[in-house]
Amino acid sequence: MYYQKDDFIGYQHIQHFVPKFEPFNRSIALMIISATRVSTSNADYDYAHKFNRDAMRSTVIQLPQTSSGEINFVFIEDFVRELEESRLRELEAYLLTTGLNDFELTDDDQTSLEQFDNILWKEFNLHDLFGKSTRGKRLKGEDRTPGLLPFVTAGEANTGISAFIGNKVDVFSQNTTTIDMFGSAKYRNYNYGADDHVAVVHTENLTKHAAVFVTTACHKAAHTGKFNYGHNFYAKDADDLNIMLPAKTDGHPDFIIMERLIAAIQKMVIADVAKYTNRRLEATQQIVESTPVPYDTNDVSDYWLAADPFECYKWNRFDQDITDFFGGDKTILVGCYKGKKHYDWIRAHNIYNIRLGKTKGSMEEKHSLFGNTSLLVLYEYGKPNKLSAYKIVDHQEMSKEELLEMDYPKERPRKSYMTFSITPAEMDLEPLVNQRFIKKLIEIDSSNAKGTPVFIEP
Repeated sequence: MYYQKDDFIGYQHIQHFVPKFEPFNRSIALMIISATRVSTSNADYDYAHKFNRDAMRSTVIQLPQTSSGEINFVFIEDFVRELEESRLRELEAYLLTTGLNDFELTDDDQTSLEQFDNILWKEFNLHDLFGKSTRGKRLKGEDRTPGLLPFVTAGEANTGISAFIGNKVDVFSQNTTTIDMFGSAKYRNYNYGADDHVAVVHTENLTKHAAVFVTTACHKAAHTGKFNYGHNFYAKDADDLNIMLPAKTDGHPDFIIMERLIAAIQKMVIADVAKYTNRRLEATQQIVESTPVPYDTNDVSDYWLAADPFECYKWNRFDQDITDFFGGDKTILVGCYKGKKHYDWIRAHNIYNIRLGKTKGSMEEKHSLFGNTSLLVLYEYGKPNKLSAYKIVDHQEMSKEELLEMDYPKERPRKSYMTFSITPAEMDLEPLVNQRFIKKLIEIDSSNAKGTPVFIEP
């Protein structure tokens, strides 16, 4: 069961729900889908026992209701928004705690991407590279016992995992590739069992990123549309499969290039995920009363210290009260810090830094602004009303080595930064809080990553 945002065409065995009530939107649809899944979860629908129109007519679901017995649409919409925000917060925290939020491309990453068009490609046979593929064994649904081992069959839903079993079956090791009966290849980073129409390609000896690259090549070569229920993809088909891979001048596969490419692409994808998370959170913050984010406040990441990209606005983008507060005739810098460790470092050294060089979030293009910037306004990530102000008395470029000598709170800083020497400014910032200055600044472009440093100039 899925919510369809756009027009679509479906097979005749697809049941199409059309609401006979208002309002109807994505949030309400998701609640109805969840309620319907719960109601039909014990029906054991399969090819022999399909969910059809008669089954649809007899299905009863439970939804929140008002005191008068009507469907409580207001509660549903608020509840779904709260759930989405909590999941986005969890995703945000996951990216932070696992280090996946550090998605800056290294020099090696950038070089690998730039040299992509110059890669030498060659066709390789899977059997020659990884030996004979292995086929799983048939295990009917009624014979499966509940357990912890993922059991792979076929399909795209849940990456082809149909159940978690406790049966004694052949266990395939992690860092391998499966190709199902339709020719769909998946990388497995866990131990698993497999049905008889799943071919296992033994890529165990590769690094993770290289194995992911090989999996992608397998999918491109095998998922051609010619395999179906009548013509399955088997282990013997895997042994005969030829895939295209980067090659060294001696004709052997270049697994180093594969690893670097996947590492770079992974960072780019994670960057998109992080930006999506930020946009969705900002869109719901005004509706849902947020709870504090369970971050380790001693942790600092490059993503939060300077976001991608920076912005530069004119004073005419703001309310007159805000412009009058600052005078409207000077250039200021608005920056964000995350957590106590970063803030303590700023106060201890009286320095605030922004990126330079050819990197995301770099301020290189606005170098002329630095000498004109006279004031820094800082706020804490997630707390737009926690403000402090500092006079900017000087600025100079500093290398990562110089910052590390000052115990800069990041293990792998970028090569170059512009640092501003600051002193505390005695200012009553309550009017900025009342005018929602930081929130309005963020709302100018909600697609920006949170923590984006901003220059405001006349």
